[in-house]
Amino acid sequence: MIFQVRDDVQSALAQGVGVVALETAVLTHGLPYPDNLATMAKMAEAVRAAGAVPAVVGVRAGTLVVGLDQTEWPEILPGAEKCSIRDLGPVAARGGNGGTTVAATAYAAHRANIAVFATGGIGGVHRGVVDTWDVSADLYALARLPVVIVSSGIKSILDVPKTMEFLESLGIAVTGYQTRELPGFYTTASGIPLSESVRTPAEAAAVYRAMRDLGLPASLLVTKPGPEGMPTEMVEALIGRALLAAGEAGVVGKATTPFLLDYLNREAGDRLLSANVALLESNARLAGEISMALHA
Repeated sequence: MIFQVRDDVQSALAQGVGVVALETAVLTHGLPYPDNLATMAKMAEAVRAAGAVPAVVGVRAGTLVVGLDQTEWPEILPGAEKCSIRDLGPVAARGGNGGTTVAATAYAAHRANIAVFATGGIGGVHRGVVDTWDVSADLYALARLPVVIVSSGIKSILDVPKTMEFLESLGIAVTGYQTRELPGFYTTASGIPLSESVRTPAEAAAVYRAMRDLGLPASLLVTKPGPEGMPTEMVEALIGRALLAAGEAGVVGKATTPFLLDYLNREAGDRLLSANVALLESNARLAGEISMALHA
């Protein structure tokens, strides 16, 4: 079996209970051990606190699993590859382990008929794109996979204004949750205004239903500021040093984001890690609430 939706997830879907997909790239490549395992547990519990069922998505021994059990999370860590959509086939064929990115998790969620997915920040247009043409597959996946994605905006290590332009070009709706400004991932604000905002999970659910009734193919990106925002100047200075280190190390392609995040986690101390964990947990809770509103 190369694709598996676990029984508890299937049962919840059949009974009309809200289900929230959770990615595992944050587990395998986004956070250091053992904070990664503890954070995934907090995210799953936040979904449950909203009344919904968490469905942790990852590749385990060659199978793309929707609904990994907590006891299995450590099992996918050894040798885990960062899996976007393009990587799923090769990793599955090798019988490998993988942490799924936003793109791959959205794909798995849509295939499993899960409407809502929670993450930290989406991928996008990398800084220096005019030289590298490095644009995350997340954006193209969001353009063709009709799910609700709850995040704290776009990863701060990216070129956020260019990513917003790309999202608009691809027809991806971006709305703020109780805000008219795009959250800055580690920071609560980015200076980029949003044309749309929702006040409640029910309003977010209503927008998603309208998009589906219209037959629109793209995701709805709901952006929520993290509860522990950090100073913009501090974050930008850290990112600048991280990018310099990546250039000196010759890091390119899909290794770039894990390298930068690892650098930030090591250099910024507990405050940055705490902000990251807090926004992941908060986003999971909101995703659970939106999922339940869709099934109300």
